[in-house]
Amino acid sequence: MRYGDGFAVSDEYQAQGYATVKNCADQGAAEPTVVIHNREKGGKRFVTLRSGTRGAVNTFYMRVQEKVGLCETVRMAEGLGLRSADGKPLRQIETFTLGPTEAGPVLVANSYASLAARGRFCEPMVIAEIRDGSGTTRSFPPRCRQVLEPAVADAVTGVLSDVLAKSRLKGIGREAAGMPGEGDAHRSAWYAGYTPDLAAAVSLGDPRGAYRYPLVDVTMAGRHYRQVGGTSVPGLIWKQAMTEAARGTRETRFARPDMRRFGGCQDACPN
Repeated sequence: MRYGDGFAVSDEYQAQGYATVKNCADQGAAEPTVVIHNREKGGKRFVTLRSGTRGAVNTFYMRVQEKVGLCETVRMAEGLGLRSADGKPLRQIETFTLGPTEAGPVLVANSYASLAARGRFCEPMVIAEIRDGSGTTRSFPPRCRQVLEPAVADAVTGVLSDVLAKSRLKGIGREAAGMPGEGDAHRSAWYAGYTPDLAAAVSLGDPRGAYRYPLVDVTMAGRHYRQVGGTSVPGLIWKQAMTEAARGTRETRFARPDMRRFGGCQDACPN
């Protein structure tokens, strides 16, 4: 898909049948009795890859998953390093693309780091080097592999850079890309993003239990929040941490997306 490609969507999505999307066992995984809604209403309209990502339009991304395939979507997420926090395989369910996987912040940040590295995935490491009292050093080289074509990773970064640039989180002193997220009924709130050299993810939820204690009508640090979204508390934590981490370091830039391949009309030209 190019930036200007998209679909006509409404504020509700309902699969036509069980085989609308299939898991990796070639079994129908859709739930035609379930209706999926957008968080913000916009009515029937044409939504592009760029505008659908910027607006986090659920119904648009369900259509994208139809086009790409559920199995292919899950396999790519795995390739970029996403795992379930409990160590189990990612669940191949209809709403996978909307983020129901319970993943830890390190793995989410590492998935974004794979995009920053132009599609090169490296296993997360705790220790890079050990030096003993005599000065002998033992290094542990990263285990990496290319999982995504660099040009495609650059195009994704282009979209996510646009999302961040049009949000309240712009201005960390570096080129940056990112995306907010919220769990159903505001049970959790996330922000994940990256510069060319650093990736981070912030996850916020009530440790007493997200289902019993959603992030609605809560007070944190003396401030009341009617509800907590990804660009509010988690996003501001992310912005402050990334700004301080980048301060005084050498500035680098993202590779520019190939607009001849991925560009196209801006946000309003159906195929």
